[in-house]
Amino acid sequence: MREKALPARGSAGAGYAAVATAAVLWAAGGAVARHIIGEGASLLELTEARAWISALALWAMVWTNREAGRRGERSPLGLVVVFGLSIAAANYCYYASLARLPVAVAITIQYTAPALVVGWTAIAGRFRPSARVLAALVCAVAGVALLAELPAVLRGGHLRLSGAGIGFSIASAFAFATYMVTGQRLGRSVGARGAVARGFVVAAVLWAGVQLARGRPDTLLQRRFLPWVLFLAIATTVVPFLLFVWGLERVPASNAGIVSTLEPLAAAVIAFTWLGEHLSAEQIGGALMVLIGIGVVQLERPAPDEVLVERAAIGE
Repeated sequence: MREKALPARGSAGAGYAAVATAAVLWAAGGAVARHIIGEGASLLELTEARAWISALALWAMVWTNREAGRRGERSPLGLVVVFGLSIAAANYCYYASLARLPVAVAITIQYTAPALVVGWTAIAGRFRPSARVLAALVCAVAGVALLAELPAVLRGGHLRLSGAGIGFSIASAFAFATYMVTGQRLGRSVGARGAVARGFVVAAVLWAGVQLARGRPDTLLQRRFLPWVLFLAIATTVVPFLLFVWGLERVPASNAGIVSTLEPLAAAVIAFTWLGEHLSAEQIGGALMVLIGIGVVQLERPAPDEVLVERAAIGE
């Protein structure tokens, strides 16, 4: 697939820097969430607040940009609902995995979502991926097995990591893959920015109903958590989304996708230096295998600009 011609808007170097900065901010979001969950914050209320603030910010962007929002076009209601539910599920399962797993493990397992999309499209479209893509998919799956300490389980029957955490992380990857597939279809009718705004509104409404049923949002009413909640919603969601979209206007989409794989590496470094989290040699090898596999998949089958924009909005 040929890359579309890029408009002459600033240097490519600035574009790559913007994409890389976005990846580091997404990674920081995982470490921050892990920290405040460990301090007693409700992962459900963090998910809710992120959806509410992001919905307001993203909808404001669409409302002030007629071209990006395509406000005159209708969107399929059922597809919008599924898209929004996938946002809610991906965010909640990701935070639930962060509460139980090292940051690098949780984020890298979720990062297999593009590989799941390629596998699904191959099955649904009944076509055989290239040998290189198949090898990359096998590499990514084997890497997840190493991250999840499967060899250690087979050798001694003992799992150091939380089984529930691994389950939530895998569920987050599947929800993220659903988000990508439905988002691509929705983006064709309302544009990528219009799609993510509608999706976050659905997620925000869902979480508002959940919180009304739960009652008082204790985490959101504690002053010690408020700065962190705002940081998660703005600095690790809205700001990197703007940076990534700005960078995507200056560099090819496939290159932007590859640069964004800095996120798991940055997450591992931040978690090591700030949270004191360590990975075994096998887990480090597994993480590298996942990143190599996803990198090859993105080179062989680069995602369209619209899909990359939507992935940037969810920031995972």
